[in-house]
Amino acid sequence: MESINLPGPSLSTSFKAQPSRQHINSLDGLRGCAFLMVFCYHYGMTAHTEAHWVNYFMLVTTGLWSGVDLFFVLSGFLITGILLDTRDSQNYFRNFYARRALRIFPLFYGVLFLLLALTPLLHLQWRLGHLALFFYASNIAGHIDPSLNDLRPAVDLVHLWSLAVEEQFYLIWPMVVLWVRDRRSLIRVCLGTISFSLLLRCFLLWRFPGAVYEWCYGELPTHCDGLLCGAIVAALIRSVDLTTLIRRSRILFLVSLLGIASLAIHYDGFGYHSPVLTILVYPLLAVMFSCILLRTLQPGTFFSRLGSLGVLRFFGKYSYGMYVYHLLFSLWSALCFHPCSGCSIQGHGAASSTSSLCLV
Repeated sequence: MESINLPGPSLSTSFKAQPSRQHINSLDGLRGCAFLMVFCYHYGMTAHTEAHWVNYFMLVTTGLWSGVDLFFVLSGFLITGILLDTRDSQNYFRNFYARRALRIFPLFYGVLFLLLALTPLLHLQWRLGHLALFFYASNIAGHIDPSLNDLRPAVDLVHLWSLAVEEQFYLIWPMVVLWVRDRRSLIRVCLGTISFSLLLRCFLLWRFPGAVYEWCYGELPTHCDGLLCGAIVAALIRSVDLTTLIRRSRILFLVSLLGIASLAIHYDGFGYHSPVLTILVYPLLAVMFSCILLRTLQPGTFFSRLGSLGVLRFFGKYSYGMYVYHLLFSLWSALCFHPCSGCSIQGHGAASSTSSLCLV
């Protein structure tokens, strides 16, 4: 999850050929919105009570998992911008991966080693498959064996799937940006890959009906729409005036909004556990969030003002750390709850995760 540094001295005109150094406060707020969406989804969907207002809150939060797709759009945009602006520099790969490592690894691996240190206290049950965590492959391991999404009995790991997807993207994308020199060609590569991803989801749903929803949701080849739409925005704003892009994207924005609303109404909710939703919802979300991103970049728009709110900027500034920690100890109650086979708390994310706990 990259810090928000963007090119150009004049956001209302163009981002052409400017280094990725200008800090855009409104994008901090947009990232804060993404975190709060995911947070409310996780804790809204795991609430268990007879209170009607809580049940209503759970209903409202059914689509907030899409905050991860907003994170993907932002990451694709920011990372591609940095790569485009630095690909002619010396030590292109070394500098990029060194920056990623310094920004991401200390907290991530610090958490993993903290869990190792807490193992005697929490009686954590490490397994060989948990090694995938250390190589950013938890999304793959968690789909092969869903029990790896937990460190039983106290720690929930399911949300780390999205960090794995982003790191896998970071591993591949610098090579693509370096080799595809023309921006139009890069945009065509993005569109072609998004189309391939959609066709791959169609094939998997046809070949393994009802069994691959989580795979399609949690793997890079089948859920790269947001990352690549963000990359398209990064390429476009370096050659086309921002105001022009916003004007030309109005129809796309409207179509994506109407498409998402229609699916939500038809399916009485907003998820990804049906063939039509799995096929269509990721590109619709990617387009909608990309259009919102463009409008967030333009000073004076509703989304720019929203993103500039101090509370959202606070959550955006610390979103990476809060995202890693926010669900990690949702099973923290293991310290005051004890294992029992009589009840369960259902985790939500790329794959279902169940840990049995009951109140003492």
